[in-house]
Amino acid sequence: MDPKLRAALLLNAARAPLEAFMRLCGDYGPDELEGGGERLWRELGLRPSTQERLAKLLCRGEWPEHELERMERAGARFLMADGVGYPQRLRDLAQPPIGLYVKGPADLSSFSVAVVGTRRCSAYGKSVAEGVGRALARAGLTVVSGGARGIDAAGHQGCLSVGGVTVSIFGTGLDCVYPAEHRELFEQIAERGALVSEFPFGTSGEPWRFPERNRLIVGMSGRTVVVESPEDSGAMITARLALDIGREVWCVPGRITETVCRGTNRLLRDGAQPLIDIEDFIQCVSGHYGQLVLDLEVGEEAAAPRHAPAPELTTDERVLLAVLQRQGGRTMDDLLAESGLDFVTLQTCLMTLSANGLAVSSGPGRFSASA
Repeated sequence: MDPKLRAALLLNAARAPLEAFMRLCGDYGPDELEGGGERLWRELGLRPSTQERLAKLLCRGEWPEHELERMERAGARFLMADGVGYPQRLRDLAQPPIGLYVKGPADLSSFSVAVVGTRRCSAYGKSVAEGVGRALARAGLTVVSGGARGIDAAGHQGCLSVGGVTVSIFGTGLDCVYPAEHRELFEQIAERGALVSEFPFGTSGEPWRFPERNRLIVGMSGRTVVVESPEDSGAMITARLALDIGREVWCVPGRITETVCRGTNRLLRDGAQPLIDIEDFIQCVSGHYGQLVLDLEVGEEAAAPRHAPAPELTTDERVLLAVLQRQGGRTMDDLLAESGLDFVTLQTCLMTLSANGLAVSSGPGRFSASA
């Protein structure tokens, strides 16, 4: 077994800092990790708790070889921090992982946007998250989330529904499906996107691991969208981490009387960008990244427009689309009066139509059907 991969697997499982791994490889050589013993471990700056975990792993004999076998059986790979495919954006984190377990073909260095929020989301929040996921996929961006119930799953599903690429970051080992009802979802993600974890195979879902997972969601994403979040949720941790490292945070405004929206509304008060129109948000994202994506595509096939299948609309969405098709430049008050829909339903339908390219902003606070 390659000594460097062996050392990376051991130090990663012992939760050593990346600096220790880089110093080992640069100053000593990865094959010195085991022979150098505690003296070397102290020189590498490993904490006593890390040294204890490392010693236990070494007492298990050929643990790295067994881990590699588990990876191969699962169709996964391990990306080392100084190797090909490791997303360099993670270096902005205070504690980047030594390596990542990855299952799936996705390029983790591609331009990505995180979509996160509460597990106990409203029907409106779920609809918005799906719409954002679809719109990001159509813009050629990767959707990153945590695979949890609620908003996370909706963002993944919206992306997958139009053939997009999405990445799910696990708070467990890749062989531990959590939550269990998302097994099929994770299988779909692994076909086009990727399942990612920094935790070894067999690692269960302890509560402290999920904040650790959240920092990877932030680190791999250029922007973070928070759809719905109470004040004490993991999505708030994710958003604060993003702000701490200077990444953009966008929030969907919610009713001030609803607990599920208090976190997102507080983030807006503290300076997060309001996501009030999916198309405007996508234009902002594409304005920053779109030219880079186009410049990398070559050939007539790459230049050809991509035609997505016509979306299936609900009755309310068809009613609203008909109103917009009769006359454009309609305000929200116009649409409320002409469609007969209540405000929440109208807003949900409008976001869905915008995400599907059927409605566009035609001026400040005005909307029209797309041409």
